[in-house]
Amino acid sequence: MNSPTVTLITGDRGAGKTTVCEKLYRRAVDRGLDVCGIISYAVFDAADRKVGIDAFTISAGTTAPLARKDGSLPGSRWACYSFSDEAFNNCVRATVQALDEGADLLILDEIGPLELAAQKGFLPILRFLEGSQLPHHTVAVVRPSLHERLQRFFAHSRSRPDIRSVCVSADSRDRLLGEMFNSDDQFL
Repeated sequence: MNSPTVTLITGDRGAGKTTVCEKLYRRAVDRGLDVCGIISYAVFDAADRKVGIDAFTISAGTTAPLARKDGSLPGSRWACYSFSDEAFNNCVRATVQALDEGADLLILDEIGPLELAAQKGFLPILRFLEGSQLPHHTVAVVRPSLHERLQRFFAHSRSRPDIRSVCVSADSRDRLLGEMFNSDDQFL
């Protein structure tokens, strides 16, 4: 069996990291892959200001408020956001169950300071991955400032995956999806 692959997606805010994850998810499902994880969508107000984040839990097919700047969600706090611990718990539970059942592709959008500094958020998914076999493919969005830290985490995991990094920009986001699939339209 080939080593599992981990693709770390990084880039500036607004570069299209979530867009790449969403397109990857849809293409993988169209190709018959069993996909799990979380896609985090920005929430904007009427003046087009980012006011929060909603989490789409892939294996459950549900979307829930994850973070809000107005402090309206009960649970953890980090920087200017309040987070829904219930939403995190539901995302983690569904994702770990799908991983345990043998998902082909895991998408984590995103792993950030809440996980890597505050030891909260989606951290239980990372802890599960430490002691388990990684799925064939893992894609994780991470801020540039935390890239090396997440890269070291995966490099020291039990599965010893092949790790690659891609930087998304407005110019590269559409091209990147094509690079993640080979000429037979199989995920690399």
